Amino acid sequence: MIRDFSRRKVILLIVLGALLAADSAMTIVSIQSASSDMTSKRQHAAQAGLLRLLRADVKRAREIREAIPKTKSDCELFENSLPPYGAGYSLISAEFQDLGQKAGLQIGSVSFHPKDIAAHGITEISVDATINGDYKSVVRFVNGLQHSKNHYVVDDLTLANDRNGSGAQLGVRVNLHLRSYFRAVA
Repeated sequence: MIRDFSRRKVILLIVLGALLAADSAMTIVSIQSASSDMTSKRQHAAQAGLLRLLRADVKRAREIREAIPKTKSDCELFENSLPPYGAGYSLISAEFQDLGQKAGLQIGSVSFHPKDIAAHGITEISVDATINGDYKSVVRFVNGLQHSKNHYVVDDLTLANDRNGSGAQLGVRVNLHLRSYFRAVA
């Protein structure tokens, strides 16, 4: 009987050990499964985010493609609105004199520097000018440039006080650097 009891004890210990081993194995498999599910969910979320970005890129590309004809016609309209290059210098000089007279200021030196942009069939003319007057007249002159039918891009305005020998202030002197565009002669 004692032997029977010891044999049962050993068998119970073996069965209990086997159950503990199986339980440990199931725990490991469960942890790995949960870990792979989390990794799979993260990968899925990352791929879904990437898919949204790619779809947004494709949508934007389609919108750009659809807008190309209008953009091209706007560019052609702009290029056709430019005066011919042959009238360039005299047109700018005359407009500066007219705007200066209306604004109540004096136009000093004006110099021109042409640059052909052959790929687009236009010529860019850089203009350096000096204007003298009071602050309001300078503002009116620049406002006149902005509202001109010709296209001007003001790159730089440098202000300096303009004083006579006695020290009395006469106004301001403005060194103006701008660009304008003309159709190149074909």
